[in-house]
Amino acid sequence: MQISKQQAIKELWRRGELSWKMDANQKELDNLYHSSQEKINTWLLARRSGKTYMLLLIAIQVCLKNKYSIVSFLSPTKMQADTNVRPLFRQILEDCPEDLLPRQSKKDYVYTFSNGSVIQIAGADSGHAEKLRGQDAHLVLVDEAGSISNLKYIVNSILRPTTLMTKGKIILASTPPKEEDHEFIHFIERAESKGTLVKKIIYDNPRLTKEEIDQEIEETGGLLSESVRRELFCEVIKDPATSVIPEFDDALIKEIVKEWPLPPHYDNYVSMDLGFKDLTVILFGYYDFRGAKVVIQDELIINFQDSDMTLPKVIDLIDQKEEELWTNYYTNEVNRPTVRVSDINHIVTQEIRRASGGKIAFKPAKKDDNDAAINNLRLLLSNKKIIIHPKCKTLIHHLKNVRWMSGKNKKTFARSPDSGHYDAVDAIKYMIREMNLDKNPYPADYDYNTEDLVVWNKDNFYKNDLKDKMKTIFGVKDKKYDKYKSRS
Repeated sequence: MQISKQQAIKELWRRGELSWKMDANQKELDNLYHSSQEKINTWLLARRSGKTYMLLLIAIQVCLKNKYSIVSFLSPTKMQADTNVRPLFRQILEDCPEDLLPRQSKKDYVYTFSNGSVIQIAGADSGHAEKLRGQDAHLVLVDEAGSISNLKYIVNSILRPTTLMTKGKIILASTPPKEEDHEFIHFIERAESKGTLVKKIIYDNPRLTKEEIDQEIEETGGLLSESVRRELFCEVIKDPATSVIPEFDDALIKEIVKEWPLPPHYDNYVSMDLGFKDLTVILFGYYDFRGAKVVIQDELIINFQDSDMTLPKVIDLIDQKEEELWTNYYTNEVNRPTVRVSDINHIVTQEIRRASGGKIAFKPAKKDDNDAAINNLRLLLSNKKIIIHPKCKTLIHHLKNVRWMSGKNKKTFARSPDSGHYDAVDAIKYMIREMNLDKNPYPADYDYNTEDLVVWNKDNFYKNDLKDKMKTIFGVKDKKYDKYKSRS
């Protein structure tokens, strides 16, 4: 039996299946929402991606499919909720069967469905977000999170507690904020470090043609403008006043984050930035003399706040990593580091030496003239003299996002979302300061070419001036050679 389009639409509404209203990009986001195991999901979505429309579709589907569901929808301001969100809501509901239409409360911005589910819309300004406090929510949607003030307080103190009993999810969706110190950056960095950040740029939008995309780029300021990079390509623009390593951007990452073959001879190093309240970061690397590259092979990230982490365990982890990276399987010997270096904590480093029986020892890191050390690191990175293995995720994340606590007081790194102070930056800085880049680790006779001294052809050999030179130098008597020379 064939059914009409109107009948099909009604049936899909009754099933709570609205994917037919989504483009391919929005369907992917819908699937990501359902498959995500994260409590807080961070989505960077380019302008004109249909972000608000998409979030409302997800909210309505949740309410239709699950009785007594509560969905909270937060906009930056009450005015935006009224002039942007509510009109889109009405647009989506235009073909909804009448018996499924939610009742609207204009005063409270609450939409109640016949199955008892509720969507409540609020602005984040002037304390309006407080209206969402103290109740359960199965889903929380924060639209334009990069434009909301006091975002961390709103998320952590108001919204997150509402999902505690329901095990609900929170979605923070936005383009990147203009201000590098905006609190949405914290959530972006946190998701990026965990590998859960969702990013959709303008080229991912299937509803726009190439000509329309090119026009949008041109009208927004051109391909290299900050507006285009932020609004259309979802790039977090670094502030040169606060960014410690502005050179370490996505373009540089593509060039220097890769695997690198271990050379036959090298000087290797271990560096540690020790922390008990903050993270402890230990880096393992070497200097490739012939390639003129500082190569960071691996990292250990240790949090002493973990109840089962002890110093002996740290020693074992270091020992195991050195064996894993630098064992010569022909001789079954471990090429132990040329130098291990750590920031100064004599009590801990002495305890490491004692507990390891002298096997693992660290020397104090050089900590004078920090500006020169940072500048040298920046130069090596920008000149692509450093290679970082892709598995060094914390180092990559810290280099990309590290910023000063204050733009005027360049002494302390700001706090990073992983409970540290971008500690991997200090660790790589210590290692580089300790490296002897002038030392040649190759033996003097390595690659010595002796082909010219091997007799492959008698005539060619005797005609070679090298033979005459060797005879002259060493006074060699060769009757067969002299006889040959007298004939020629």
